[in-house]
Amino acid sequence: MGGAMRVAVTRYGQTAASQQPGAEAGHAAVSGLEGAPQTVIVGLRRTEHGIHRPAALHQPVSHPRPGAVTPKAVRAVDWERVLAIATAAATLSTHAAEQLDASWRRRPRGGSRDFCLLVASVYAHAVAHRLPPRQVIAAVWGRGVDTVDNWLAEARRRQVLGHDPLAGRPGRRTAPDRHGPAPPPRPDRQRPSSQGSVGTGGAVLRDLPGCPDWAFRIEPGLDRGTVFVGGWAIEPDITHAGGWRAHLTATTLAAVSLDDVFARGLAALQGNAHLLMARGIVGEPGRVRGPEHLRQVTDAYLFALEQEQPPLPLICALWNVSYKTAASWTSRARRAGVLTARYKPLPRGRWGRPPPGTDGSPTR
Repeated sequence: MGGAMRVAVTRYGQTAASQQPGAEAGHAAVSGLEGAPQTVIVGLRRTEHGIHRPAALHQPVSHPRPGAVTPKAVRAVDWERVLAIATAAATLSTHAAEQLDASWRRRPRGGSRDFCLLVASVYAHAVAHRLPPRQVIAAVWGRGVDTVDNWLAEARRRQVLGHDPLAGRPGRRTAPDRHGPAPPPRPDRQRPSSQGSVGTGGAVLRDLPGCPDWAFRIEPGLDRGTVFVGGWAIEPDITHAGGWRAHLTATTLAAVSLDDVFARGLAALQGNAHLLMARGIVGEPGRVRGPEHLRQVTDAYLFALEQEQPPLPLICALWNVSYKTAASWTSRARRAGVLTARYKPLPRGRWGRPPPGTDGSPTR
């Protein structure tokens, strides 16, 4: 598992910073990781003490095929591991990243000796590189130094980590940002609920609910005339003051409503005005399939009827699910009594056209 992983780091010097938000200090390409996409590009920001931290993520299009890049597939990736490998490789060395991958352990509740040994290994690499260990460990796992202090105390109780006399000595410092200080916050004013644009790189989304400091890019794939999601990226939105300081963690990724992001992005790529309008009416889709979910399904169904569109394809696109799943949701909504309207398909004549005298309007 660990031997198949490969990581390559590209760093930019102090005077040659990248203009790409979230990758000002360089990027790390992680490939061959079990359970992860073929290649993931992690953007890097240089912070104090010369520590690199993840601030952007890109899953590029590589032989895209429909259904390969979905919210479910993205959520299944162990992003904490991916970001930890990229941070260790950029801050310490690729050897340290390979050791981290080979001995990777998710922190069990209450900790374990194996996890303490892993923390001690990163600690030793940080000391060898004359970097403050607590800050390095915090960057690798995307946690606060208070949490790291607890981990180190636990490691010492298990006698897998000794006391380093140089641990408290300040490490070398570098400028945390080559773009100067963060701009002052903009005055409070009503901002759009979301913004989107489509360019050569795909659809770019900003100001999504719950993600004020992040921007998303949905990249297109094309299969026999059908547009689908072929790749995606998240990066800091530097039009917000917080975007200049944002770091990417597994917690950040877990909090993102990927279903909403992918649905909005795909609608923008397809130029589907109905899908964009429905997203605004239905709202952010919840993950709990309870009464609120049935209300959203009903709202989507009724909106499709108003637009004289078949409801089930719209529901499939909104939640990125199969036709069978969408049909089961509408059946549940009918049994719960929240959906009573029905779609009546347009009658077709001999040549596939509406017979004379019919307007093809759906009924409720």
